[in-house]
Amino acid sequence: MKTKIFRLSLNDKKDNVKMLFLAQIFVIIATMVYFSLAKWNMIEDQYHPIAGDRVLMSLLILCGVVGIGSMYLFNEVVKLIEKEKDYELQRIKIVQMQEFNDLLRAQKHDFSNNLQVIWGMLSLGKAEKAKAYLENYTNMLKIDEEELEEINQINNTYLYTLFLNKCYMCKDMEIDIHYSIDPNICLDRFNPIDLIRIFGNLIDNAIYAVKELEKQYREILVDIYCDDNNYFFSVCNKGSVIPNDIKNKIFKQGFTTKGNNGSGMGLYNVNQLINKYRGKVWVESNEHSGTQFVVNIPK
Repeated sequence: MKTKIFRLSLNDKKDNVKMLFLAQIFVIIATMVYFSLAKWNMIEDQYHPIAGDRVLMSLLILCGVVGIGSMYLFNEVVKLIEKEKDYELQRIKIVQMQEFNDLLRAQKHDFSNNLQVIWGMLSLGKAEKAKAYLENYTNMLKIDEEELEEINQINNTYLYTLFLNKCYMCKDMEIDIHYSIDPNICLDRFNPIDLIRIFGNLIDNAIYAVKELEKQYREILVDIYCDDNNYFFSVCNKGSVIPNDIKNKIFKQGFTTKGNNGSGMGLYNVNQLINKYRGKVWVESNEHSGTQFVVNIPK
């Protein structure tokens, strides 16, 4: 409810700024028309000397008042937009924490089941089997130093949190996810909310594409790099090949290949966000290299 009220007040402020700017334009036009009529002697002399000065003074005062009001409301709109941005970032943080908590709950339940298995093996005197089982289980859950080093290359707190959460999520699903990140890349020009939405959607789609495959094919690669003129983001997976007729529809609003599990808005939103930065996104899919979503944004 608070969100709706906040957005409504922001929209009202924007509308008020528009109205004030229009009023200011009207006052300026009215002043120009008055001067033009006076210059061309289209105003009777009996009204011009007295009424003219009063009209001119009134128009100038009105123009000044409207201008001050416009500046004030414009400043208020900027503040509200910044607050909305901060609110959205906080919401993203909460969502990320919730995802992590859900993952911990699932692992806690799984951990309890595995403890019972280990206890059963030890009770039967099969210590070596219990040891091997425990070692295999801990290796499956652990994020090794190499993976952490990959994630640490990103110089963006929000993306770091997102990538770490996705890494733990993939570990839980026995999916291999790797990050190749140019350590010198700077993403400060991007709104962090946009980055979270772009990478969140692309990685979630990749997870959906590989989670039901045999273990050796559950692999995702996230690549972030740049050259002198462009930024490049790519998310690649070893899922099934996307036919050409689907490629042509995949970024359209409402189109989904997930049935009831999809909204058809994820890739559409990704495309809209990338258009905002004058970039483009496309998909490459074949049996040899799998499916790769590539984003190119000019610097």
